[in-house]
Amino acid sequence: MREDYDDYEAPINTHELDAKTFNSVADTESPRGILAVCAIPDAGSLSFKDSDWLLVLHEVSDPGNLGTLVRSAEAAGATGVVLVGNTVDPWSPKTVRASAGAIFHVPVWQVESLDTLRAVGVRLLGTTSHDSLGVSHPESIYETDLSGLVGIVLGNEAHGLPADASVDSWITIEHEGRSESLNVAMAGTVVAMHVARHRKEQSQG
Repeated sequence: MREDYDDYEAPINTHELDAKTFNSVADTESPRGILAVCAIPDAGSLSFKDSDWLLVLHEVSDPGNLGTLVRSAEAAGATGVVLVGNTVDPWSPKTVRASAGAIFHVPVWQVESLDTLRAVGVRLLGTTSHDSLGVSHPESIYETDLSGLVGIVLGNEAHGLPADASVDSWITIEHEGRSESLNVAMAGTVVAMHVARHRKEQSQG
């Protein structure tokens, strides 16, 4: 430990625990020795500007995927993340760890259905890997209109987004090779970074 840390006083309440007690409250097999108790941030009401864009996650079930998507949303400058339906707990320890702290810096809302977002003016773009689910000829993410208040909707890991989902249009990530689809966290990251680049180019005119 550095000598200049000897007299350091943290600006929060701190407690030292013996190893047995610490391990009993940690949820990992090999904790790093630091735990924090934090208040869950309040994202506020669903009120957006025309220039906002959202990453919308419909019944994503894996905490690692959810945390990664929140991290990607923050990195891409998304206004926030909206969780729809039976999505995994965004504040589970695994989700928080996978987000690498991003979940404390990007608003996260939870709603019952996609119609809740459409009611406040969000144009929803549903993602699909192919058209075999009854989605006819989805548009390439690299060619679609990403302007205005828009939400990029990603579905469940196993089932994707239902073909009858309440979205305004469908988009896809064109890819080569034998893979049928990308992991939802990977797909969401690709789309989020493309949206960020597209909007930056638009703002520069």
